[in-house]
Amino acid sequence: MSARPPRRARSRAVSAAARPPALATLLAVSLGALAGCTTLTAPGPGSRPAPSAEPAPGVRGSERSGEPSVQSPRPPSRPQSDARAASETLLEQSRAERAAGKNAQATASIERALRIDPNNAALWVELGEINLDAGNRSQAASMARKALTLTAGDAAVESRAERLLRAAGSG
Repeated sequence: MSARPPRRARSRAVSAAARPPALATLLAVSLGALAGCTTLTAPGPGSRPAPSAEPAPGVRGSERSGEPSVQSPRPPSRPQSDARAASETLLEQSRAERAAGKNAQATASIERALRIDPNNAALWVELGEINLDAGNRSQAASMARKALTLTAGDAAVESRAERLLRAAGSG
């Protein structure tokens, strides 16, 4: 009797050895795809590498070939004053609309200002006053309380918020 494996086992062993492992195939395909995405250019005579945006570790910009140290530009952030200026413009617009009897437009202007500058106590007082004029006492009181949490020592706005709270019947 020979020591040959049964026919089934031998055919599985041959077929597994005949096909490349899946991981090796995946790696080869991935490397091929990545190689197609790169461009290699040989430096020409007299060419220098492009200057690095980052200095070498431990070297400041002024130490590198006499260049001044320059910070990388940061994207401009929207200053708080822009939001405050926009909300103040909308507050004035709301007051003009309210004086003209256009309470719905006045409310819309104040709500828009609050979306821009939600921590502006004066806007909350103004919206509370509009609500009080419309007969919404509970809303007016709620707006006054919100304004009081945001006054940050502004005595004029704090005084208006307290008056509004009393007028709404919750003070």
